Amino acid sequence: MLNYAIKNGIINVSYVQEQVEMNKREEILKKHQFSIWYNEKEKVWYTHLPCYDANGEKKRVKRRHKKDLEDVIYQHYLGQDKKSALKNKENIEKMSLEMLFYEFMQYKAKEVSSGTIRRMMADWKRFYKKYPDFISMPFVRIRKIDIDYFLADVTNTEKLNKKAFYNMCGLLKQTLEYAEDAEYITKNPYRTKVNKKNLLNSKKKSNKTEVYQNDERELFYNEMERRIQNNPSNTAPLAVILDFELGARKGEILAISISDIVGNRIHIHRQVIEEFDTSNLDNVQSKGFVVVEYTKSEDGDRWIPLTQRAKEIIERVKKINKKYHLKYKDFLFVRDGKILSPDAIDCQVRLGCKHIGMPVKTMHKIRKTYASTLLHNGVNISIVKDMLGHADESTTLKHYIFNVENDETTENCVLNALESTDHIQNIPNIQNDNSIKGKHETCGTVWDSQVIDFAKFKKAKNLENTRNLAQ
Repeated sequence: MLNYAIKNGIINVSYVQEQVEMNKREEILKKHQFSIWYNEKEKVWYTHLPCYDANGEKKRVKRRHKKDLEDVIYQHYLGQDKKSALKNKENIEKMSLEMLFYEFMQYKAKEVSSGTIRRMMADWKRFYKKYPDFISMPFVRIRKIDIDYFLADVTNTEKLNKKAFYNMCGLLKQTLEYAEDAEYITKNPYRTKVNKKNLLNSKKKSNKTEVYQNDERELFYNEMERRIQNNPSNTAPLAVILDFELGARKGEILAISISDIVGNRIHIHRQVIEEFDTSNLDNVQSKGFVVVEYTKSEDGDRWIPLTQRAKEIIERVKKINKKYHLKYKDFLFVRDGKILSPDAIDCQVRLGCKHIGMPVKTMHKIRKTYASTLLHNGVNISIVKDMLGHADESTTLKHYIFNVENDETTENCVLNALESTDHIQNIPNIQNDNSIKGKHETCGTVWDSQVIDFAKFKKAKNLENTRNLAQ
């Protein structure tokens, strides 16, 4: 439409350019920081320009007419803008991929958590620092083929599954997208063209390593009780046991407040997170743990029903806090005037598993045990998803559902299911049953006798026969 208007004289291009020039001139003159004055004696106009001589004196200029002086001012700033643009362009053309990445991270730090920045920097050091030839390239000269070579080197050297690979690629992708958004480049060379065979298969992990099986759980409960008896004021083991009843994230358990418990339910809507100082990206340091009034995602804000065991654990924690004068605001799990740290309960889990001689299974695996137990006992997957605070059921099924029974119990369950066929009686043996005759007597099962045959049509021998059939 614009081209049509210009071609047909509807829009006067020269006039538009003139107006743009005038507006730019007015804008520059408004920003001029020095006064413009008229000397009556000399009959000339004066001003200073923001440039200095060898003695540090501002440059003073004069013209007989004010418009001519304004032209000098305008041309000076216009020239400065062009020089600045040229210098900026030269700097961008020299900027390496590594320099661009650090610029991007400064921008990214304004929109994501410090924990995310820490993880991104860890991936940068792990995967990109090993390839100085690639990250030292001027990013404006990086071609698709250069990215292909880099990704091929990484996948041939590192043993990565798909998730780790795409997390690693995400750094490069986001960095180059930033360059595109900043208008440093007009075309993004990023792509992922690698031999997928070099990536490890994301095979689901073993039940034995991902959940507490039922016989292990009883041993683990007893170990946590033993640890409480040895240190009665330490509620960390009770936080661990409570998670078997709630399936909450570690930070969510620690952020539970007394006021979150209403009747037979508990409201999960906050978490404990670790904050980091990201002022020095090469040396990100922990600032400690804080409570935030949100969960990992919007779906994480949820109500969970309390089992009788969960209620009993909560009451035990309250009594311990009262007896040993443990208090911090309204929070349940506290010590020394503050909330228990995630490290405190991680330590209980780690030492507890080692003491009873089982592989260390983290708090996250207690969460998986909770999910698997619910599904195993007939709870609908949609409800399990809601209890975990997931956005969709596929995440729950793919990453959180495992078999909580040991091998012997599992085999018995399978055998019992297959052998419980009393409701299926008098199924005839096809080979010996003479009552099934005719065209079905060679079928594989008796149910094949119920097959309905469709009418048979002979294949036309030639095109003429086909036309006759159609008529």
